[in-house]
Formats: sequence, C-alpha cells, structure tokens
Amino acid sequence: MENKTGTKQNRGDSLPKSIVTITSNAQEDRVYTYGEAINLAGNGWYSIGLLITLSTCTLAMGVDMFGFSVVVSGCTCDFLLDISQTSVLLSMPFVGPIVMAYPWGYFSDTQGRRKSLLIAMWASFVVSTIGAFSPNWVVMAVLKFVSTSLCSCAQSASYTLLGESCAERVRDSYMLIMTSVLDFSLAAYVAVGYWILNLDFSYDMVIMKFTPWRLLALTLALPLGIGALGTQFFYESPKFLVNVSQEGEAVDCLRKIWKRNNGKGEKYPCKKIILNEVGNDRRKDASLMESLWEQIVPLFRPPLLWKSILLYFFTAVIFSTNNSFFIWFPYLAEKFSEGLNSQDPGAATGMCEMITSNSNNTAEDFECTSTMDISLVWSSLAQGVTFVIIMLVITKLAHRKKALMIIIMTFSAVSSVGAPLVKDNITSFIMFFGLLTNELCIGIIYTYFVDMYPTSYRGMAACIGVMVARLSALGGVNVLGAFIMSHCSSVFYVCGGLMMIAAAFACLLPPDIRKK
Repeated sequence: MENKTGTKQNRGDSLPKSIVTITSNAQEDRVYTYGEAINLAGNGWYSIGLLITLSTCTLAMGVDMFGFSVVVSGCTCDFLLDISQTSVLLSMPFVGPIVMAYPWGYFSDTQGRRKSLLIAMWASFVVSTIGAFSPNWVVMAVLKFVSTSLCSCAQSASYTLLGESCAERVRDSYMLIMTSVLDFSLAAYVAVGYWILNLDFSYDMVIMKFTPWRLLALTLALPLGIGALGTQFFYESPKFLVNVSQEGEAVDCLRKIWKRNNGKGEKYPCKKIILNEVGNDRRKDASLMESLWEQIVPLFRPPLLWKSILLYFFTAVIFSTNNSFFIWFPYLAEKFSEGLNSQDPGAATGMCEMITSNSNNTAEDFECTSTMDISLVWSSLAQGVTFVIIMLVITKLAHRKKALMIIIMTFSAVSSVGAPLVKDNITSFIMFFGLLTNELCIGIIYTYFVDMYPTSYRGMAACIGVMVARLSALGGVNVLGAFIMSHCSSVFYVCGGLMMIAAAFACLLPPDIRKK
C-alpha cells in the first residue's frame, strides 16, 4: 500500500487537510477531509431549509424564555402576584438552562446534535402547552423551569448542527442570519402579546378561567412544536457520525445532503472521510461517570484552556449586560413614551432621569391591568427590524469575525457610556439601542465554538457557554435591579467598561481568514 500526501489549508481545522490516496486491487479511493466532503455536498435547498428550521428553533427558545415576561404581566391580576412572586417567576427562564447545560452538552456530544434537539423541542413544547393551564403561580414557575431547561438545548445544538452540516463558505453567514432571527424574538412576542392581551374574554373551565394570557402562553409555545416538526426532516450532523465511527452513515447523510442541494456531477464522490483534528481522542471503554468527567475536563486544560477562558469571558460580558437590560426594556419603552408625550418643561430628560422618574410611587398609585401599551410594540418592532437589518448587512463581512467583534463591542461600550450622559430623550434612547447591539456578537461567538473546538467536545463547549450565559444574565438582572434606581449612571459606565475590556481581549482571537 502506497500513501501520497498533499496539503490544503482548512479555515476550521488546526492542522492542514490531508488528502490520502489508497491503492488496492488496482482501485483508487480518495480519502477526503471532512471540510472537503461537506464543501462537495454544496449549498442549496437542504442547507437553506436547515437554516430556516434551526432559526425557528432558536426563535422558539427565545420566545419561550423571554416572552414569559409578557405572560407574567398578563397573569398578574389573575394570580394576585406581589413583587417577590413576580421575581421568582421571572427568574425561572434563567435558572432552568443553568441546571441542564451540562447534561445537554454531554448528550449532544455522545448521542447526536439532531437527537438532542428533537427530544428537547418536543418535550419543551408539551410542557409549555401544559403550563398555559397552570392553576396557580407555583405550578407555573415549576413548569417554566422544566420547559426552559429543555428548550435551552436549542441555543447550542442548533448552532453546532448548522455549523457542521453546511459548506464552509456559507457557514459564518448562516450563523449570523440565525442570530438575526433570535434578535427579532422581542418584537415577535411583544407584538403577539399586545394583540392577545388586549382581547376581552373569559371562559370558566371549572378549575380555572381561560383568559387572554393563557391563550398567549399557548401561542408562544407553538413555535417549539413547529421547530421540532421541521427538524424531523433533516439529518444528523455527518461530522458527529464520523467522530463516533459511523463513517458509512456519515457518507450516506452527505450523499443525501448533496442530492437535496442539487449537487453538481453524476454522483457524490466521497466514500472515505477523515476528521483530521487535534485533541479529538477519547476513551471508548470509560464508565458513565468517567465519561462525564472526561467530556468536560479537556475544555479547561491546555490546549483548549485559553480558548475556553476567552470565549466564556465574552459570553459572560454580553449576556450579563444585554439580557439584564432587555428585562428592563418594557419599562424603559413606557418611560420613553411618557417623556416624549409630556408637555411639562420640567419633565425628566436623559436615560437615567427617565428610568428613575416616578420610582417612589406606591402600589396604590397603580391599577392592576393585563393590557399592553402600543408604545412598547412600536419600540420592540423598531429594535427588532433595526437589528435584523444590521445583522443581514454584516453577513457580507462574516469572514471578518474578529474585526466585527472588536467593532461591535467598542460601539456598544461607547453607547453605554453615552446613554446616561446625553440629556436629549430621543438621542439617549438611541444610545440605549446602541448598548444592546452587543447581542449581534452572539452568532460570532458560536462560530468560534465550531471553529476552535474538536468535534468530540464542541457540543459540551457550546452548552457550557449556555450555562455561563444564563448565570451571567441571572446575576446581571439582580445587580441591575439592585442598583439601577440608586446608581443609574454608574451601572451604565460599568457596563461600558466591561464591553471595552471585551473589545480589547477580542484582539487575541485567531486572525481572520481572507475571503477567496
């Protein structure tokens, strides 16, 4: 047997690609690297359909987690919620993903990306649907904890499955497009919430009354089922199959992908595939506990240690600032509307003045209502449309991930510092929008999870990222709630400082590959 080796640089692998030719019985079978194999599968209807389906899954996750805040506002009067009960309910979407991040990472890396996604989405759909009929706030809190524990798998599994199942030339762009869909989740659930919560009906179901907020909960659960149903029509990640020594199934999946993409040529040429990755070996005879341990330890040892520190730091900064301010978005939109409509020359001006105005009002000053103001809808739509347009524009620069990270984080930091300084209401609110643009980096971070980790540990790395994200968001929400009224400007300045540090550390990311 004679081996002839050539090299070809792969943007995602840390070693050069190897093309091996094996001569046996006068038959020549070329062994392709996975990068070559997936590129030959092409980009067409399968890839576009997978992008749409997985984008639906991530949107469903965002709607289920963050849209719950609108459901809680709708059920406040029915359940007579006080501040502490409301806080417990709003914490559930953050606590659930923290608990389940590690199990989902292990399951994704050992059983498959598609399999974990299917189980998570179907189960979450069922639990969220049942949650719409909760008889009290305690049952609702428990069911939301379970639901978000399940659907949180979508944020890591969707990015990993998409990154491993589409051609390298479109991978980064597709991930950014999927993130833009997630950016639109606020506008989606607020618009639906406004339309449903402003309906006026009540049906007696003996043990409960079916009111608009229950219909809203059912409606927000629907995308979970749609995402799960759509995933049924796609294949497991071929890269995962190669990694678990199921090369025949991987080649068969690639052939089907090539066919559905209307691949060029008479037949798909790949018959043998190698991963050619460093640090991808793991024991096949390990017990369950040993396997669980060995699945996470390599992430925090050289050569992956520095990559983990860097990416998890970015994740913590983005989610602690972005998610915590998103929780305040309905309140800020209301205050912004009041500031614009006020005829009082002494009315509050500037972001912090708008936030703290009327903060000393007592509960008796407010009437319990489950309806939603139209100003929140317009503000949410403006945010969603703006972010989607920006994201679609920067997909043209998806190959310059490092540069985009530095630019976006710097812009977000400057906006965070400027929001409390500027006294004009409109300009200050625009600066607040600028602070939230750091969310655009989420898709970029997950492309780095695909690029920088071996296949055996990629799912775990992404799921630990989800856990870091939710822990950071939970901490950010509580810190923001404790200090925003008393130290508003300082909160914005600290956020700006964190993002500026993140922009500086982004300079340490691997250099961008020039687009050919």
